[in-house]
Amino acid sequence: MQRIRGRITRLVKNQGYGFILGEDGCEVYFEQTALKGLHIHSMWVGQQVEYAVRFGARAQAMDIALLPN
Repeated sequence: MQRIRGRITRLVKNQGYGFILGEDGCEVYFEQTALKGLHIHSMWVGQQVEYAVRFGARAQAMDIALLPN
């Protein structure tokens, strides 16, 4: 599965989800369960991440890891 780099564009921490804008220009949704050893409350908008995409009813980020800033 291809890994994509991007930045977090929006977080809804109290509901456990957010959005990432990838270097490919596509925005994808993610849920707390897609984070690798992370918690959504420790993340912020603009943070760089790397992830894989699962396609279905909408593109969803999976296996999200933080990148050093």
